[in-house]
Amino acid sequence: MSGGRTLCCHVSTATLVFAFYYLIVNTLKLVGIVLSVCRGKEAFPVPYSEYMAPRSQRIFDISTNILMLISMSIAALLAFFSKRKGPMFVLPFLLMMFVELGMSFLSLFDGVWSLPGTPNYRDLLQAAKSQIGVPRLDEEFIGQLTMWYSILFMTDVLLKVYALQVSMRYFYMLKAERTTAVNVDTGNTVTVKLPSYAEALRMKAEDTPPTYQEP
Repeated sequence: MSGGRTLCCHVSTATLVFAFYYLIVNTLKLVGIVLSVCRGKEAFPVPYSEYMAPRSQRIFDISTNILMLISMSIAALLAFFSKRKGPMFVLPFLLMMFVELGMSFLSLFDGVWSLPGTPNYRDLLQAAKSQIGVPRLDEEFIGQLTMWYSILFMTDVLLKVYALQVSMRYFYMLKAERTTAVNVDTGNTVTVKLPSYAEALRMKAEDTPPTYQEP
């Protein structure tokens, strides 16, 4: 998997754009969770399935979400130094994309695996009930909500798959460049000048391999 262009830009530019995007998004999620906890409004700091858990369990979940968002932000920040420092600085961002993509799929089966600060389908239903002020939503509204949630979810998954593919290409490109630079510095390169076609025709007969003879 070598480096090159992807869509309208280079893989290095695309990776840094994704890193900047996830850095901003994770920072906003972190600020939102901290503000909601400080104000006593637990909007989406933990999944709804854990909302009725004991206070100690909710504190643990919120602390885990905060630490995870901080780790993701640091991983995205390190990607900006990968051009000068090498491919190992883009590796945390690459692993972060693996984790985000895996947790996105796991959230379909259980809300406990949802990403920090990201509401899942059940959270959206509960938020809609709270906003409308009804104990039960009608089928038409649930159908529309399900359709829009499915579209946004698939768009988010495709975006993460593309970001993962681009960052992986960028990682291997940096790795290849670093290997080439090391070989040049240590003198481990060999240059062989091959003869031209005319020179090959003028080669002596002894320079050519012997003809095959049946025994």
